[in-house]
Amino acid sequence: MKSIKIFCIVLISICSLLIIMATFPLGYWLFMCSYDLNSVKYYADDENYTTFECTVESFVVEEDYISITFKHSQKDFYDKFKIVGKSIDLAINNGLLSVLQKDEIFTITSADKYLGDGWAYPIVELVYKDNTIIPYETGKTNYLEVQQEAEDFSKLYITILGSIIGVLAVIDAVSIVGLYLLTKQKKQSSR
Repeated sequence: MKSIKIFCIVLISICSLLIIMATFPLGYWLFMCSYDLNSVKYYADDENYTTFECTVESFVVEEDYISITFKHSQKDFYDKFKIVGKSIDLAINNGLLSVLQKDEIFTITSADKYLGDGWAYPIVELVYKDNTIIPYETGKTNYLEVQQEAEDFSKLYITILGSIIGVLAVIDAVSIVGLYLLTKQKKQSSR
């Protein structure tokens, strides 16, 4: 009986510690990445996009993104924009790298929120002079794919971590009830 009581105490301690440890990453994920949970809905709405001219200040071309800093007159936008997903290959194939230079003028279409990773606004349409480098519908579809992946990953992470916390909580609760019943039984048998 004493060994069962010790086992329950150890199990309660371990489960409680694991619940606390698992709660921090879940809370962090919810705080830092919860914007991914509504991004597809936001970026699917054509009303959220604005088209305007801007001038290249600087740019970075990486394997998984193209970041462009633009000068522009839009009050609802900062200066950082990005091209991600399938739109990278599309832009490169349509000649972006040959015209992407400081002080070149582009017309872009973007949404005025940067939901998701990177703190940069998405470029869903990119036009240089009369050359459409990223057509709007294709760029929007490509960006929605990227956001859907992020949203799906966030939901999966939250589900898995939430399930782990739930299972630990059940084990913890069962151990507490077991310990209570053992203590109660011991008091009754000592009478």
